[in-house]
Amino acid sequence: MKGLKNISIICLLLLVAIQNGMAQANRVEKALELFSAKKLDSAKVIIDQAIQNPESVKDYQAWMVRGFIYKDLYKANEINNILSPYRDSATVSFIQSLQLDVENKNTQKEVVVKSLNYLASLYHNDINKTLDTLYYQQSLTNSDKHKAIKKVIDPTFNERKYNYDVYSVIGSMFEKGYEHSMSKNLLDLAKTYLLKAYEINSNTDFINKNLGVLYYNQAVDIIKKMDYDVPLDQLPVYQDQSVKMGQQALPYLLKAHQINPVDKSVIEGLAGIYYLLNNTEKYNEYKKKFEEMNKH
Repeated sequence: MKGLKNISIICLLLLVAIQNGMAQANRVEKALELFSAKKLDSAKVIIDQAIQNPESVKDYQAWMVRGFIYKDLYKANEINNILSPYRDSATVSFIQSLQLDVENKNTQKEVVVKSLNYLASLYHNDINKTLDTLYYQQSLTNSDKHKAIKKVIDPTFNERKYNYDVYSVIGSMFEKGYEHSMSKNLLDLAKTYLLKAYEINSNTDFINKNLGVLYYNQAVDIIKKMDYDVPLDQLPVYQDQSVKMGQQALPYLLKAHQINPVDKSVIEGLAGIYYLLNNTEKYNEYKKKFEEMNKH
């Protein structure tokens, strides 16, 4: 009798498990039905209930449906929100769906990848919306989200090049801010991000030019200060600082000139640096080049 009782309990448990599994499958189907009827809020409630189940949480189809629902919720309610929780949830759901489909059974995989590409492009486009000296961290966050998606769906994605592009733009932004305000904080941030880009790729005229100009402008700023209220006994200190900045600028601008010999602003900068360093021969050489280029 005891054995029969145990068998009955096991059968009951199996029946409950099957019913629960069917209930979760029905929830996913119901969520999909609501989604198709454009009842997104109701679909969201049902799909979120479904993925709480231990079985559904491992189901790539459930996560795919959740991705579609949250993507449309984003488009309907938060399309202009650079901090959109719906967009983040859609992204996580689609990535989870791809990663759970270990046997590559999903016939809608191409649609999932297309949706992720769409979301990745939105994160990238939103970088410019917060590209200023106050909210740049959000630009970095959105660039990280773009990268996270691309690394999942695109085996050819060049993360280093993408980082170079982002750091270059942010560093250049801070450099321009420094030129207008002479803020030490902006100067430090400009150096930080331009040097991050330089570490990734030191062979572009853009990054060498920007670093060279950054150090050269510091030298010029020091010289300007010398014209005002600097005590006579402090002049040598300021002169040494300006020369040091000129020396730091020189190799960057020389390399920028080597990469792009026709950039007039680099040639002008080199003439200015050699003037600062009291190198008359080199100053005359680059001054002549600059004047000749301006004739054409």
